[in-house]
Amino acid sequence: MSSPVMAAETGLLNAIVTGVVTGSIVALGATGLALVYDIAEVPNFAHGDLLTLGAYTALLVNKPDTVPLFDLLATGPQQVGVAGAAVLFVLSAAGVLGTIYHLGGMRALKGSWWGVDVPDGLALAVHGLVAAAVGAAVVLGAPAFEAALLFSFVLLGAIVPLLESLIFRKFREKDVELALMLIVSLAVAFVVRFGIQTIFGGEIRFYSVETTVPFVGGPLDFTLAKFFDFFVVTEGLFVSIQETRGGTSRQLLVMSYSWLELAVVVAATAAVAYAAHRRRRDTAGVVGPRLAAALSGVVTLGLGAAVFWGGAGGTVPDAAIAATRIRTSPLRVGIVALALLMMSALHYLLQATTLGKAMRATSDNRQLAMVRGINTRQVMSSVWIISGLFAAIGGVMLGFLFSSITINLGFNLLLAMFAGVILGGISVYGAILGSYVVGLAMEVGIFAIPGLSATYRIPVAFVVLLIVLLVKPEGIVGGS
Repeated sequence: MSSPVMAAETGLLNAIVTGVVTGSIVALGATGLALVYDIAEVPNFAHGDLLTLGAYTALLVNKPDTVPLFDLLATGPQQVGVAGAAVLFVLSAAGVLGTIYHLGGMRALKGSWWGVDVPDGLALAVHGLVAAAVGAAVVLGAPAFEAALLFSFVLLGAIVPLLESLIFRKFREKDVELALMLIVSLAVAFVVRFGIQTIFGGEIRFYSVETTVPFVGGPLDFTLAKFFDFFVVTEGLFVSIQETRGGTSRQLLVMSYSWLELAVVVAATAAVAYAAHRRRRDTAGVVGPRLAAALSGVVTLGLGAAVFWGGAGGTVPDAAIAATRIRTSPLRVGIVALALLMMSALHYLLQATTLGKAMRATSDNRQLAMVRGINTRQVMSSVWIISGLFAAIGGVMLGFLFSSITINLGFNLLLAMFAGVILGGISVYGAILGSYVVGLAMEVGIFAIPGLSATYRIPVAFVVLLIVLLVKPEGIVGGS
């Protein structure tokens, strides 16, 4: 189909959406960084390099023929033989069992972390079956991107806690100053970074991913930019979705809404959100009143948009009162969804599990938590495991999004991650909020200030950081 009669231009709305995507990327790294900083008391400057490690680790599954030494087990492009498959299986299974082992050694493997009494043999069997299932999923799924992501996820869950048990715990037991911990983490960062470079080399790498999936209007490339054009006309609102390939525009979908339909959707969204907030206002639980209102409002808005969308055969208007464009891709939307899913899982862990309560108690006062019988060593290990899992997801998605994997991949994001953590108030929830503020500041700032190029994204974010800290030195949420 030919391009629409009227073309919209990107504006503030596009900058905001891009800022949300950037904030999600920063949040994937900053969440683990905040956990370690807040609970383990380590300003981990090596965290950016852990993201890099996660990105490079996935190459063993996605492109094994390009990994030095491991390429000897490859039988062709993106293929390994029986020996290579066995190595991937063992590493994946070891990653699962190693992660569990960090929670308490052999006692953890025998089920001590389950919270209920179970026979040792049953716990060992369950853990072994889970490890074998993950190993089989990686081997059978290779070289798919999903299998590579799973491999990196379980492997870093086992590797990253070694930093705590072998290095940082030794210094914490000596009650060293925070400044010395910072220097130690810098040393670890250099060791990890140049260790990766020694093994993988310094050349730019990239993943090989099948990016086309079936869609309503035909095959859809989820890495290709999609244009969401919004047209405000006297009759209501038109939304056009199209993509451009090789200079040719292809219209994927057109949705139209009258002013009455928009009013009904907005009113229904507000009413449902208000009702959900009132219902959960005096309830203590994982889903608080604000979260309940937000979730119910988003669901209602989405349902309303689907009900009144006007079908797929519409056309864009020839003229409009106002028009704007959002440029994004399904990949970027997926990153936002993945970040929200990871943060939701962490929220559930912190609010609804015994481990989460122990983590919050240790964060408030580690000495008092020890007196009350909380296993702070297990808490510390859990924090590093979660940090490693977030680093794996963040690193792999960074490498996919930027279409390149370099030795400085995670380090380039480190300043933004620390800005998000400090801006939020050095807490998990503060880091999440601070990361999105940083992402919005980076993108909206570049849009709003004429003459600034993308080079100034980080400086603009730090200007916002300084302004916020001058007004509220304890951060946005005050460390709570």
